[in-house]
Amino acid sequence: MTIGFHATEFHCHPVEFEVPEGQEPPEPGTEPAAMLEFRSGPNMAMHVPISRGDAEGMMGAFTQAEPMRQQLPPEALNWQPEITGLPNGMLWVLSPQLIGMSVTPPQDTEDGLVPHWTVAFQDADESVIQVAVSDATCVSIIRALAQVSNGEFEGADVTDE
Repeated sequence: MTIGFHATEFHCHPVEFEVPEGQEPPEPGTEPAAMLEFRSGPNMAMHVPISRGDAEGMMGAFTQAEPMRQQLPPEALNWQPEITGLPNGMLWVLSPQLIGMSVTPPQDTEDGLVPHWTVAFQDADESVIQVAVSDATCVSIIRALAQVSNGEFEGADVTDE
């Protein structure tokens, strides 16, 4: 199953990780260090816990995608996300068990213009959540990932609204 939405907000929060009693600690560098939060209006959110290693891998995905970015027509350059149209009173929070992530830059395809970045997260059950983000949000995401991967994130929050 694939779910997609436009991210109107991005936040990254540090997390405190404690090993539950009676369980083995994870390998160093794989414990959650931050929580990525993508929102689409007041009633759609996705929370993705990431380790320092995950953050480094995600930065690599952005680095690999950047050279594939195409020159876009002027009407696509200022693309802004739209809030997900869920009915009032309905709240949908996604929290995938991250096993993979990919990044696709804005581009003109044979199916039409894609004026936004697409960040896709693969869950353990092989479902995919695709999040459309603007250029400005990409900058905030990369900044947060750099802080997490370098261990500079403790006590800091990164926000893009």
